[in-house]
Amino acid sequence: MVIRIPNWLGDALMATPVYHNLCQHEKIYLLGPQSIVDLFKFFPNTEVLYYEKGNFKKNLNLLKPFNHQTGLLLTNSFSSAWLFFRAGLKERWGYAKDLRSFLLTKAVKPPKLTLHQRDYYLYLLEALKLPCNHRDLSLPLGKEAITKAKNFLKGLEEKPFIILAPGAAYGPAKMWPKEYYQKLAKNLVKKGWTVVVAGGEKEKNVGDFIQTEVKEVYNLCGKTDLITVAGMFALAEAIVSNDSGLMHLAATLKKPQVALFGSTDPEKTGPLNPKAIVLQHKMPCNPCFKRTCPYGHYKCLSSISVEEVIDALERLIKR
Repeated sequence: MVIRIPNWLGDALMATPVYHNLCQHEKIYLLGPQSIVDLFKFFPNTEVLYYEKGNFKKNLNLLKPFNHQTGLLLTNSFSSAWLFFRAGLKERWGYAKDLRSFLLTKAVKPPKLTLHQRDYYLYLLEALKLPCNHRDLSLPLGKEAITKAKNFLKGLEEKPFIILAPGAAYGPAKMWPKEYYQKLAKNLVKKGWTVVVAGGEKEKNVGDFIQTEVKEVYNLCGKTDLITVAGMFALAEAIVSNDSGLMHLAATLKKPQVALFGSTDPEKTGPLNPKAIVLQHKMPCNPCFKRTCPYGHYKCLSSISVEEVIDALERLIKR
């Protein structure tokens, strides 16, 4: 079976129960952006295929040898169904979204109730009568991930460390202010913690900003790949993040974590992790699901204090 995984890291991680359920019964091929799909190559009975955005011909040629396979779409777009159709996959299953039902051999009506994103993916399996007994997020990490992380950290992991992940690709309405992250880092260092800032190239400036006041912080943003980041998360004592892909990475690895929510809804995309504490201050206007604050004040995020985050961290680490 060829599975088109979601394009966003967080969604792809919330879909891990799908991969887990299906790879127990047949060989699966996960198709997605290379930067994300490589993270899932350690699932048993699984191979990864690299989807290249904007290169339809290359993607088509990649899939044509799989025309005898069933294709499962975890993406909702017309274009993903069109690709499977043109590649000639004998069965094409997915949600009846984006006017694409005529391209699918089995088009499932989306659930009427609002579900957590994990359950949205599992609902599709249930509707298709596919195995769905496993519901936990899970991410097998090969030795490669831990080895790469240790080589990158160069002994840093020998002392307990906390990771701050200040990014969110969605937009600023998901991002706790960088000044707060800076103050948090300063307090954690004073308490004797080693602090690492993790993220992509876009978060490097936030890491640099934190370092202007807290020289002891290690800014590793944009310096490594996702597999190495996953290894670092596995070695960390705890993670503090916004509602982001890295938040779901921490949840999938079952790490102690503090998740900071602003414009979005934890009921729909919160961390599915017994070791998670979610901090969100209810406002008349949230969840609004906007990328930027319509009122310009971002109070849903700025009202979360550094002291609250430290208290949550200390409660988690004492468990």
